[in-house]
Amino acid sequence: MLLGVGLGPGDPELLTYRAVRAIREADEVIVPGKMAYALIAHIREPRTVEFPMGSGIEVAKRLGAELAERCEEEDVAFCCIGDPSLYSTFQYVAGEVSARNPRVRIETVPGITGASAALSRLGLFVDDSLLITTSTSLEAKMCVVLKATRPRELAEQLRQRGYREFFLAERVFMEGERTEHLDELPETSSYFTMVVARKSSSDEQHDEV
Repeated sequence: MLLGVGLGPGDPELLTYRAVRAIREADEVIVPGKMAYALIAHIREPRTVEFPMGSGIEVAKRLGAELAERCEEEDVAFCCIGDPSLYSTFQYVAGEVSARNPRVRIETVPGITGASAALSRLGLFVDDSLLITTSTSLEAKMCVVLKATRPRELAEQLRQRGYREFFLAERVFMEGERTEHLDELPETSSYFTMVVARKSSSDEQHDEV
């Protein structure tokens, strides 16, 4: 199995129990740089694979080729700052492994995001819509809507804004969890439901890490 482990914003005290357990139990632990190394060196010695700016994609391809073979039999944890699902190097490695060997199981351990850490430090609270982006464009390619109790109606509104793919995530990491990629969303759902909308899968393509 290939496991992407989120290390949070940079404080070892903000590592989750699940992240620490994954690091301890993996056959090998890989980090993409010095900051991630320093965060987990007290737990175990990781292997460092540098991803230089401008050549990160090539590094991801080489590492992906290696892990596509190894991760059928071994559990490898790739640890990154923040959350592995949000603007992380892990997505490139995971994509390469998946393309080379679909039999490899790929999972992620979520970490506290930089955005959450910044809001905490600033004493700010979010009670309405929020855009998180690395671009100067305010047009988001992916949208996450919390408390989506009327998913079908919401999907129709999002389609008018150009979103074409829809995912339902209900009671995530709770009892009764449900996660699906759906063409048609249910009419109603519980309070603990999120709808993730994406304009197109091609929007995931990037030129460099």
